[in-house]
Amino acid sequence: MRSYKEITYRYLKGQRNRTLLTILGIILSVALVSAIGTIIVSARGALITEAIRENGSYHAKFAEMDKDNINKMTNHVGVSEVGVGKLEGAAIVKETTEEEKEEYRWDIPYRYIEIEGLEEEAIEMLPFNLKEGRIPKAPDEIAIEYWMASYFDKEVKLGDKIKLTMGNRIIGNDEETQDGQIVRKETFEKTGEKEYTVVGFIKPQYIWKGNLVTKGITGLDSRVEEGNYNAYIKIPNIKDAYEKITSIAKDLGKTEEDFEYNYRVLRLYAESMSQTFDRSMVVLLIFVVGLIIVSTIAVIYNAFNISVLERIAQFGLLRSVGATPNQIRGIVLKEALILSIIGIPIGLFSGVFAMRVVLYIISLLKSDIYLFKDMKITISGAVFLISTITGLVTVFLSAIGPARRAGKVSALEAVRNTGSFKKEKFKKIQNSILVRRILGVEGEIAYKNLRRNRKRFIITVFSMVISISLFITFSSFSDFMFKMGIVESKDMGDFSIYGDIDDKSEEIYTELRNIKDIKRVYKVKFNNGEALIEESRISKKMIEMAPFLFEKKRDNLIRINNVQVSTIGDENFETLKGLLKEGTLDVNRLNKENGVLVINSTYAYNQKTDRNSLMEGYKLKVGDKIPYTSYDLNKERVEPVYKELTVVGVLEKGILDKEYNPNGSINIITTESVLENLLKTDDEDFDDAEVGRYRTNMYIEMAENGSIESVKAYLDDLEEATPGLHYIDYAESAKENRVASIIVSIFLYGFVAIITLISSINIINTISTNIILRTKEIAMIKAVGMTQSGIKRMVALESLFYGIYAAIFGGVIGTGLSYILFNILMKIREFQWIIPWKNIAIACVGATIIALLSGAYPLKRINDKIIVESMKAEN
Repeated sequence: MRSYKEITYRYLKGQRNRTLLTILGIILSVALVSAIGTIIVSARGALITEAIRENGSYHAKFAEMDKDNINKMTNHVGVSEVGVGKLEGAAIVKETTEEEKEEYRWDIPYRYIEIEGLEEEAIEMLPFNLKEGRIPKAPDEIAIEYWMASYFDKEVKLGDKIKLTMGNRIIGNDEETQDGQIVRKETFEKTGEKEYTVVGFIKPQYIWKGNLVTKGITGLDSRVEEGNYNAYIKIPNIKDAYEKITSIAKDLGKTEEDFEYNYRVLRLYAESMSQTFDRSMVVLLIFVVGLIIVSTIAVIYNAFNISVLERIAQFGLLRSVGATPNQIRGIVLKEALILSIIGIPIGLFSGVFAMRVVLYIISLLKSDIYLFKDMKITISGAVFLISTITGLVTVFLSAIGPARRAGKVSALEAVRNTGSFKKEKFKKIQNSILVRRILGVEGEIAYKNLRRNRKRFIITVFSMVISISLFITFSSFSDFMFKMGIVESKDMGDFSIYGDIDDKSEEIYTELRNIKDIKRVYKVKFNNGEALIEESRISKKMIEMAPFLFEKKRDNLIRINNVQVSTIGDENFETLKGLLKEGTLDVNRLNKENGVLVINSTYAYNQKTDRNSLMEGYKLKVGDKIPYTSYDLNKERVEPVYKELTVVGVLEKGILDKEYNPNGSINIITTESVLENLLKTDDEDFDDAEVGRYRTNMYIEMAENGSIESVKAYLDDLEEATPGLHYIDYAESAKENRVASIIVSIFLYGFVAIITLISSINIINTISTNIILRTKEIAMIKAVGMTQSGIKRMVALESLFYGIYAAIFGGVIGTGLSYILFNILMKIREFQWIIPWKNIAIACVGATIIALLSGAYPLKRINDKIIVESMKAEN
């Protein structure tokens, strides 16, 4: 042997299990960092592609530009590309009905197509999703939103010529009607007529036939004509884009009111207008990666520390034959280098491979979401470099402490102490009569074992505390993502029907339920009113945030405005099962007790931050009484009449568009019978025709293989036959939202799963080695008469004690880290922080179970050996 360091290879080969466990920790550390970096780089590229598809590739749009300004813009040194468009005016399609004007509170005379002429450069910069045909190239060609074709006197097809009345929309002042509603006034000024050939149909994001103003585009030949133009520009270098665009505007004599940024595209290029948002994202990334490093340091540190503990005697012998402290330290650090050389490249490959597997799984979902279609795994040198440095820093930070400890071992210490532990004086540890009575002799010994070696106790508890804290933090991170709306949970179905359908709602509902392509129909009836709530049932924080909402009282109860009572169809209550926190969904009980389901969470306005915050604003419980009065019942009354509702269930949130109340109020769900009774009156002087008015909407959920086109055809016929009825086509966006929710959940829960794996390895490593190092001690206890089952009980109780201590400290630290993470995310979007009791319970119970199981295998190895052999064996 030419060098003491050659011992390193022999030890790594001899302790294969320990070596593999340490390498696995390094691989997980590097893989997690490289996977996060790879997905960020890959997703950023896909998000930019998607943003360009939906918002266009231009960086800013300048409005009302004349010919001279266009020429200056084209020749400006700070502009790389210019696309020109000209607003041709509004074209009449069809007169609006009185019902439409009343419904939208908009006195608009016609349905319009606002036509913009675009030259080829502008068309390339703008987002147009063609359903059929092509983009117009000449000024006499036009493309319109495809669903508008049926609103002309004769349905328009590709190749048809259409003559349109052109003019300007003149927006007047809003007016207030007798019933207090605000109506938007608008008139039309005719300027002439134009004839176009329809060459394309544009596909909007979703169809809303209540959209009275739609978009059309034509070609644009030249820029030399007089008039006002729009200029869509790109700048050569995206860095400091906002300052550069503002400077361009000043050079042209324009103010900030004359142009607008393409915010989404610029934000994805890391040029966000909100510095707080950018800063928060950076802080979030640092926080997450920092915790990953801490978690893997804990795993790898324990591996090296345990490696040193196992070889105290060996290091002492080396010192006795002349090895210096530096040489001993070199042995441990060389181990770290060898393990890094093996683990880091595998970790880099594993991170990228894991992302490829995730994308493959996503592809099996047959997603039509462009984001994931466009996403390609990008191998980034910067990500690999950062991941490698992170891995090396992690490993050497983990190895430095144990290396120093190994270097301090003296020959005398090694000779006096066989193994890693000094002789302990058990007399110093007081007997615990209570522990012995409850848990027996095994429990008493287990309790003493915790206290007789302080370092071993701290190392073991520290490992479990790290594991518990990390699980609580990262599982809270996943929960926060859902609360922030990163994962879209609201599902509006595939179609929604709205408008003046109250009188025909039952007939329409029955017809829809009989269509085989439809799985479920939600019949949503809703009424707005006022409720009286005890002040103790309102969150103090919400009162502090928005005191003006809770100033009015009646009979010592707080008056809550804008309370909405709604139904979802009695046969649909089963969809609320997963959302029920307490109480029952029994329809019969609801009807019998005038019962309701309440949603305590709400969006409340925060005056300090000028933002809405999602929080648990109310503390209503099963059995609480809520006096309620409908606004409709009180139009002609001096004193309102309240009817008492009984809370029979509390929901975590609602469904459809009734998830949370947006105005600091309460959402209430009940049965159709309760709602009908709620809106009845016994007052003879009150006109029953005006009592209990509610609006009805319907939401349609398609069957798995249902034909969307056939349902759409039915709804088209229904809309034509029913004045005042309209529908929105959510089918495509609903499908994308559902798949997106699954995909984001895969990422979030996959991340938590990896952290759980790292934490589990940490606990297994620590507990199992703790037992292996005490082989002689356990053999001696068996030698003096303790049975094998007694040994198992002792070790199990010891693991349980460790779990209790770790649960206390880990729960507190994990909750603290969760709160820090909450404060970071609050700068992006406000929501209420709640102590993560569920995550704490899962982490503590899980860690304790893993600790109990971790001792099973090493204890079996010890029990399988002959007692004398175990007492003689080196660890």
